[in-house]
Amino acid sequence: MVRWLAFGLVVAGCEGALEGGLGVVPSGAPGVGVEAGPASSPGAAPVAACAPPSQLDPGRVTLRRLNRFEYDNTVRDLLDDTTRPARAFPADDFGHGFDNLADVLSTAPVLVEQYERAARALAEAIVEREAAPGQTTRVEAEDGVKSTGAPLGAFWNLYTNGSVSSMVTFGTTARYTFRVQAAQTRAGSEAATMVLSLDGRALGSFSVTATQASPATYSVSADVSAGPHRVAVEFTNDFYEPPNDRNLLVDWVEVQRPAAVVVPATAKVMVCDLATGGGGCVRSIVSRFGRRAWRRPLTTAEVDRLANVVTLAQAEGEPVHAGVAMALTALLLSPHFLYRVELDPDPTSPAPHPLTDHELAARLSYFLWASTPDEALARAADDGTLSQPAQLSAQVQRMLGDAKARSLVTRFAGQWLWTNQVEDAVPSTSVYANVTAATKTAMRLETEAVVEHFFTRDESVLGLLGSDFTFVNDTLADHYGLARPGAATPQRVAVAPSTERGSVLGHAGLLTVTSFPTRTSPVKRGAWVLSNLLCQEPPAPPPGVEGLPPPDLANATLRQRVEAHRANPACAGCHALMDPIGFGLERFDGVGRARATDTGGAPLDVAGVLPDGRSFSGPRELSALLKADPRVPHCLAEKLFTYGLGRAPARDEKCQVDAITSRFEAGGHRFSALVQAIVSSPSFTHRRGELP
Repeated sequence: MVRWLAFGLVVAGCEGALEGGLGVVPSGAPGVGVEAGPASSPGAAPVAACAPPSQLDPGRVTLRRLNRFEYDNTVRDLLDDTTRPARAFPADDFGHGFDNLADVLSTAPVLVEQYERAARALAEAIVEREAAPGQTTRVEAEDGVKSTGAPLGAFWNLYTNGSVSSMVTFGTTARYTFRVQAAQTRAGSEAATMVLSLDGRALGSFSVTATQASPATYSVSADVSAGPHRVAVEFTNDFYEPPNDRNLLVDWVEVQRPAAVVVPATAKVMVCDLATGGGGCVRSIVSRFGRRAWRRPLTTAEVDRLANVVTLAQAEGEPVHAGVAMALTALLLSPHFLYRVELDPDPTSPAPHPLTDHELAARLSYFLWASTPDEALARAADDGTLSQPAQLSAQVQRMLGDAKARSLVTRFAGQWLWTNQVEDAVPSTSVYANVTAATKTAMRLETEAVVEHFFTRDESVLGLLGSDFTFVNDTLADHYGLARPGAATPQRVAVAPSTERGSVLGHAGLLTVTSFPTRTSPVKRGAWVLSNLLCQEPPAPPPGVEGLPPPDLANATLRQRVEAHRANPACAGCHALMDPIGFGLERFDGVGRARATDTGGAPLDVAGVLPDGRSFSGPRELSALLKADPRVPHCLAEKLFTYGLGRAPARDEKCQVDAITSRFEAGGHRFSALVQAIVSSPSFTHRRGELP
């Protein structure tokens, strides 16, 4: 009951903040995700300057849910959790080729159930890890190591100077309380003297006046490092005056440490000790973690609601650290964590306005890292300097140099170049018997390594379409027929132009995922070039169109069969664009190996033509034409814009995409120049409401 009441309190507090201003429109609503107009053709005139940001439409913004990859990255950076809980979530939908588009990231009931399960597990795990349970270890005196004495009822009677000791394992480095229950038998004017020591070091000396009938507990506290230590109780002032004998009677020795002992310097969440910090510690925990989880400072009212979750839990008999776990669960179930919340001062005003610095920080971190802002980025947002152009540019450069920016290789380029589909491809084992799981992994790693090279170095990204090297391991070298580099990991190797491996169009991974299981597909390969390099999406096939028909002639080549299919007027419009490009890649078989003949043994015809009429022969000439085509950098700018903003550019943003492309070109087609151009564009730094 406490758990769901806690969630209700927190979510109720969020609904007021989220009501209005988010631009939430159902997926597929009119006007959603409209693509930009056609890219400039080769040799087009320079683009006119765009209007000032205050006059530009920054586009419609839909409340954007974290996708599975972003969720796992976020909890990794927030909690040091690498269990990847989002693997259990339903698969994310794709739009415009990417799985991070706001308009397709719906939230089904089953996903909400998985969110609750994951949030509870994450919260309980971090509290258990950082708030160690209490320790109470009691050793009965008769079970210890005795130097002298004898049993006397429930006590061990030290009837002469001596000790009782025991080895105790201390679970954590912390401050412990030592307690001894003892009594004396009296002789002379002094009481029995008892010394409590740890590893031979005296912690305290006590004058024991209690009697056997009413023993007393004597205590002292000390800092102890984790591990085994010897705890000893020693009798030091034996005295005998017949008929009286001064003795020390020891019942038990106990060491105790309260729960929730933490190491604040290394804690992700438990930044103070709940045992001593009280309500102030609870508020500190929820406000500090909430700031990181919600990617902005929490209001006093929000902290109050979260702290009240802990109070409610304690009122129902739960320990304080269990209440903190419930408050953390509520934080991780909030829309402010699960969604990238951005608000408008006036949700119904179409006038553009700048993002807040915290909203800008979240856009930037999820663009470049697919994760939450780090402390340096959050500080820049806190002090209000992030939106300053120089600071924003400096943060981009810093973040691109961080290892987390590799998400641009695995996620952006992985979806743009279809690298992330390679290991799911299923080439026929009867046709391509030597293609193993290791081969497909090597294919993926090749393209990732080449992309990473051009993304992280000050070299033109257009080198992806023509360079004198690639990255292969021994497995892929065997597949290509190249000399082995002598390594299981991808190594940079020089390739001659005649091998055609210096372009992504010659990478086996791309060629495999654009083939059928038993043969190549000029149609798929041509469509890929049109869509992913030229941003010229082929029209969908009309209803009722059949696949490639069987050949009329037994010895017909695949090209002849495809051309016969294109003779059908219903198919000609689309295939006239795709097929002539795909024919140029027939130099490679269905798993990307070079070949000189068709499957049936006929000589290959690799002549092709681009939609604008430029002809080529083979993948090397096709790559060279594309590398020089201004539509390719424009298309890359459009693709990265779509990935970075979580939506395709609208028609009204064509001027901005053109301007981004111009900056990209002026920057030598370096990837960092393209990122800087997108991040500084009004569409990235501004937003607007919309008329009801």
